Amino acid sequence: MPTLIDFLSEARSAYQRNDWHASYAAFVRADELGAMPTDDLEAYSTAAWRIGRGSEAVRLAERAYDRLVRTDPAGAAMKAAELGLGWHARGHEAVSRQWVDRARGLLAGGPAGGIHGYLAYLDAVTAVAVGDSAGATRAAAALRDTATGTADATLSVLAKVVEGVTAMLESRVAEGYRLLDEALLPMLDEQVPLEWAGDVYRLVLRPVGEVDAAHRAAWAESLQRWVVVTHVVIDIDAR
Repeated sequence: MPTLIDFLSEARSAYQRNDWHASYAAFVRADELGAMPTDDLEAYSTAAWRIGRGSEAVRLAERAYDRLVRTDPAGAAMKAAELGLGWHARGHEAVSRQWVDRARGLLAGGPAGGIHGYLAYLDAVTAVAVGDSAGATRAAAALRDTATGTADATLSVLAKVVEGVTAMLESRVAEGYRLLDEALLPMLDEQVPLEWAGDVYRLVLRPVGEVDAAHRAAWAESLQRWVVVTHVVIDIDAR
């Protein structure tokens, strides 16, 4: 009879080859047999998210957060940021902001670091959602500063996207097209973690200012290339 270790080994192997459905199925069976390590619980949540099981992914991430908050405040803060992203992607902005606030609380009094950049991205997309170009501009500046200070390649991409979307909101259309084309064409950088990359595509493919058909089609093609490479299920209209 397969053991917990057997199913975890199967889940890990499938995860490494981007077979999210097989990984998720093996994690489900492992979870039925006993407690798994926190790293595996986080991977279980990620696999669920990548096959379109958003509600379950959030529930699993919250289980991981409950473990991390007792032992690893920085890890818990990043998990809270990811939960903020998850709730934001599902259209629950109030809950998303609660997780952002928890992350900032865990980071209070510590040095500035990369996590602050991810929180600035969430500030920016919240501002964009309500058409607050001034708020988006402030968040974009904070994100850019953190990206520069940490040399985090993901934050650099997120900063360029946010600056591009903000330019579109402010009718600086040529600048917006340039920044977004640089970030998205021919495909979003594979170094960007998939959940954050998926949110970038949601952000730019929803109506933001006046976007011509040619650019929207090019960005949609970029998304299709990304889906083929990553095998991720993404619903642009998840909200």
